[in-house]
Amino acid sequence: MLKSFLRTFRFIYHHPLASRNKPEALLRWIGWQVGSRILRKPMVMPFVKDSVLVVESGMTGATGNIYCGLHEFADMALVLHFLRPGDLFLDLGANIGSYTILAAKVAGAQCIAVEPVPATFARLQRNLRINDLEKQVEVCQCAVGSSNGRIQFSADQDTTNRVVDRTYDGQSISVPVRTVDDLLGGRPTMMWKMDVEGFEREALGGAMASLRNEHLNLILLESDEPELTAMMTNAGFVRCNYNPFLRQLNRSVSQNKSQNNLWVKNTSAAEARCQNAPKLSLLGVEF
Repeated sequence: MLKSFLRTFRFIYHHPLASRNKPEALLRWIGWQVGSRILRKPMVMPFVKDSVLVVESGMTGATGNIYCGLHEFADMALVLHFLRPGDLFLDLGANIGSYTILAAKVAGAQCIAVEPVPATFARLQRNLRINDLEKQVEVCQCAVGSSNGRIQFSADQDTTNRVVDRTYDGQSISVPVRTVDDLLGGRPTMMWKMDVEGFEREALGGAMASLRNEHLNLILLESDEPELTAMMTNAGFVRCNYNPFLRQLNRSVSQNKSQNNLWVKNTSAAEARCQNAPKLSLLGVEF
């Protein structure tokens, strides 16, 4: 318990947004710890602007949004700064829908949210319902891979559920697999977030036509390995870091460990979009 508290305290203390208003972030943390222990049930929590998240104890990423405004600050701020109404955002590994809610409810984009685990998919749908996004977000309960079919997936790892093999001794389920190219059917997307717990190479293998679509400009990838770098480079993307306070994209040769890997096709166009987006404020801090 003490280690968990210390880890969360360090996360808040060093978080790029929360660190600018530590008192409020710490009060949010304390309020959640007390409230979740008293009520012991899912709680509807304010998120960004008029959006909300239904959060349960143990949801690490979601509770990070409660404490710090945006758990993955640079990446989530980029979604808010870059996307516009009419854009199509692809959320692969949507989990409970934090990124999808930012893209759809706050930025106004259309979304496709993909989540394979039934229990997590139900929580995703719950968040879409409470934010009145069911008509704006297309959902798909499946994994993504290099070909259509079925695959074995862990079902007891919360935000880190992943593809597993027969040696896995935890709870697992069989889930359908679709390629991104099949899922999109030629529809142009502006931005992707891909959080598939190490299965990125397979997922991108089924997305080669979509990767080369001229409209697609930004992709957030969790993993960082040479094969992925080659695939993204060959598709015309360069690796960048994003500074939400300056709204600048800077080319990078390596991953920023506090963020996902950001790949950009047209940096000047993406940065111009971000520069022109309205200002936002969380924890009393503008970005």
